Amino acid sequence: MLQVVENLSLLRIKSSLAWHGMCKIRRIHWPSSLVRNTFTEFFKSNGHQHIRSSPVIPWNDPSLAFVNAGMNQFKPVFLGHQQPPCPRATNSQKCIRVGGKHNDLADVGTDTYHHTFFEMLGNWSFGDYFKREACTMAWSLLTDVYRLPPDRLYVTYFGGNESAGLEADLEARDIWRAIGVPDNRIIPFGMKDNFWEMGSHGPCGPCTEIHYDRLGRAEASERVNLGVEDVIELWNLVFIQYERLKDGNLKTLTTQHVDTGMGLERITAVLNSKSSNYDTDLFMPIFSAVEKLSGRREYKGNFEKEGPCIDTAYRILADHTRMFTVALADGMFPEDSHKLRRVMRRAITIGEEQFGFKRKDGSLYHLTEIVAETLSDAYPELFDQLGRIQLILKHEEELFSELQKKVNREWADLLLVRPELRILSDLHAPGIIEGVKEILPHIQEWKEHDYKLPGHVALKLYDTYGLHIDQIEELAEVYNLTVDQEGFEKGLSEVRQLTRSVSQQRMEGSATFDKEIILEDLVRLNIPVTDDKAKYSYESSDGLYAFKPLKSKVLSILVDGKLSDKTSAQQKIGIITDRTNFYHEAGGQVGDTGSIARSNTKVKITNVENVGGYIIHWGEVEYGELAVGDIVTANVQSQHRIGCMQHHTATHLLNAAVKFVTGLSCQRSSLVTPDHLSLSVRTYRPLNESSIDRTESIVKKWIAASKPIGRRNMDIKDLLGEANITLVPGEVYPDTVHVITSRLDLQEEGSKEEQLLSVEPCCGTHLHNSGHIGNFAITSIKSAGVGIRNIRAVCGAAAGRALRNATEAQAQLRDWEKQVEMELSAGDHKRIRKLEKDLITWHNKKEEIPLPYLMRAQINNSVDNMTRNLRNSLRGDVNKQMIEEMKELTEAQPEGPIIHLFNTDFGTSKAVLSKATKIGSKRPMLVMARAEGGVVGRTVVPEEMVANGASATAWLECVRAILGGKASAPKGQDPLLVCNLRSAKIKDPEMSNKLEEALTCSKVYIEKFL
Repeated sequence: MLQVVENLSLLRIKSSLAWHGMCKIRRIHWPSSLVRNTFTEFFKSNGHQHIRSSPVIPWNDPSLAFVNAGMNQFKPVFLGHQQPPCPRATNSQKCIRVGGKHNDLADVGTDTYHHTFFEMLGNWSFGDYFKREACTMAWSLLTDVYRLPPDRLYVTYFGGNESAGLEADLEARDIWRAIGVPDNRIIPFGMKDNFWEMGSHGPCGPCTEIHYDRLGRAEASERVNLGVEDVIELWNLVFIQYERLKDGNLKTLTTQHVDTGMGLERITAVLNSKSSNYDTDLFMPIFSAVEKLSGRREYKGNFEKEGPCIDTAYRILADHTRMFTVALADGMFPEDSHKLRRVMRRAITIGEEQFGFKRKDGSLYHLTEIVAETLSDAYPELFDQLGRIQLILKHEEELFSELQKKVNREWADLLLVRPELRILSDLHAPGIIEGVKEILPHIQEWKEHDYKLPGHVALKLYDTYGLHIDQIEELAEVYNLTVDQEGFEKGLSEVRQLTRSVSQQRMEGSATFDKEIILEDLVRLNIPVTDDKAKYSYESSDGLYAFKPLKSKVLSILVDGKLSDKTSAQQKIGIITDRTNFYHEAGGQVGDTGSIARSNTKVKITNVENVGGYIIHWGEVEYGELAVGDIVTANVQSQHRIGCMQHHTATHLLNAAVKFVTGLSCQRSSLVTPDHLSLSVRTYRPLNESSIDRTESIVKKWIAASKPIGRRNMDIKDLLGEANITLVPGEVYPDTVHVITSRLDLQEEGSKEEQLLSVEPCCGTHLHNSGHIGNFAITSIKSAGVGIRNIRAVCGAAAGRALRNATEAQAQLRDWEKQVEMELSAGDHKRIRKLEKDLITWHNKKEEIPLPYLMRAQINNSVDNMTRNLRNSLRGDVNKQMIEEMKELTEAQPEGPIIHLFNTDFGTSKAVLSKATKIGSKRPMLVMARAEGGVVGRTVVPEEMVANGASATAWLECVRAILGGKASAPKGQDPLLVCNLRSAKIKDPEMSNKLEEALTCSKVYIEKFL
């Protein structure tokens, strides 16, 4: 004990010397930036390395929606998957807690200390120091540097758990005694409060906490850990000394770690003698801005137990603005996080309802600037990303406004009979109305049983209606129910197992194989995983690529989905070798083809995949026999690989060009084959013909500039610190990634030179130079939802063919335009009808050949104009043509819903769509026609479908939300059964895309009721 005390004294002296002269007296005011800097500088002076905060997106941890603790970025170290960056570390970590185990959303604004976004001050030891040093440094910082009165501090330690076989952490207790904390202020607690576990298995250990009595009473130990605001937890020190095994047993770790965390907002409030975190400089500037923008009374810090008040609204708005500003700055998108979208919409709603914000005033944009100002000292990326933040916010406000118009009518009807639903935080979540209707008939039954929403019902809400578990829990709470989590998890596990079974890979002509069983067998047999580094070993000279054959050894053979020692001719097999130069399907790129051969034996390889690190080459034995142990030569089919490399490199350049042209885009997915590429992106500005032309032009300039394509390995944490990186939301990246880079100095007409930079983590194979791509052409762009576009393009020879087709088609188009002009002048109706038929036949044939997208758009617009002019010259009763078209359609499609856009263009004539919907009137029908520069539409829904929740008005509202205009039921008719639409005026270039999107949306709606 004497040695412990001497060591403690020595460490305290060192700490005090490091800070001598800085804090002899307690400061009256502590700005949050000084609190943060003092923390990190203190630990730096005690040998800790400062590690910058990771983004709030857990890019390499699929188990988290957000980074919610300082230790998240060090999780691979604690799990033993990664070497520590240094022996001692310190930082301030941006954290978000919304939903799941750590969910502070419901408490935000109602108390003094809960937040969705907060900063966690922390220090770590990776096998360096342990309990004694951690406790001593924490106490020294609080009492010697921050100058907190020791008689207001209480500490807790782990009191042991007999059933778990865990003894009390008396070592921590004795350390606190040696430091000088009185026994009545050292309090033991159990597993819930003072034993930390990362998950069901993995690193864990006891923790000790430091609590602060705001009121400074002589005795307040009974208030510790009660969750009260007068005695609050300041700092948690976790001692990672065990590993929880999968069987539940604990194993003592040979290397022990320290992980501590203290909330910046709490310690700042304490140091400034504030009873609420909201009364600090982290929030007060936001309150002042809200007051000025809204004209409401100033923030007074009031709390009302009876219900929310204007100060509660202040707190929620400030908190939520901080949260979404940080999340958007770190690269998150609302489309990929329902929790982020929920917080953003809640902020928008409170701004509008409580403070009178208008979208056109940009009030929320101004608040994001205030957030950036308050936090930019520590996180300069907030200022750097303000343009991105405000662009996404503007888009989200517009989308939310449209959604409100769409669902408000249906909700209004529901809330008349179910007013209790008003308290739901997101009335506009997709699927929420359908989910509510699903559970309403059963509420009383569940209350009479066990007050639980059954697991299978929760699974249906999750799987069928798309509600997330926290939304399901919130819905259950409205009716004083809890969710049967065990039943839900069991059902979800069964669904996932079924999905895995259905998606098990097939070899051509063979039975399915079970990946998990094969993997277990390979591991049991001690077969090493495949070394596939050679897939990146290839050379190029003047654009010609050489892929060297690779000698390797056969380690295992799969026949009929089972391991085998040998195979014979004509069998379809899988081959695992010790090393390979084949690329397996990954990163959106298809696998290689080629051959594996030895003397008198050849296997044609048609596909390659990765199963737990084992690269399986699937193919057919063309001749000869193969056995485990054989030495073989692997040959990659060069034309297939080069095609993939061309299209993969072009995908990166296209992605960068789209982002540059639109200002901001988000890659959702990609597909790379030898013949084409497909890139799905979300954009926040229109991707119209002008921007497509510019995008294609930039990619072609990049190719013409013959820029190098670089590949390097980087730690994911280092990569996240670089500017202009492109990451795919929802993608989980390994700790070390391949990074593909290329640069282009771009000089566009009428603008200054700018540098385009493509930086993407990618495991695919790429060209060495952009000039090796050859020709490039975007061949199609299709809508896949609001703001989502699927872009298809071709490179090299395929692009050359498309460009030649374009030249030929353009000449033919000019000939058609001349013929149409001649026949219209002649006025022969018979010849006009034949010409229209021939023109449509030619157009249909052109639809089947590859063409550049802009050329196809030109053809489509020109053919539309020509056929319109031809039909107008023949116009008699266009409604008769419509009826004939409808009869043909119903005969060809005798069952199911009718969703149709009439070929007939009504021009200035009146389209009587009711005549069309009378044909097959017992079916759900949505019909539209072009008329007077816009679109008219009509929906009819049978009564039996209305009884199931369908609505003609809601159905047509899908179309109106995209086309604009007005939708309403005919006078005196039931809006659930019939509804008419007259859209806003729509320009020709936008008409086709909007109609395609409207038809897709309407199909999705009605399919829910079939």
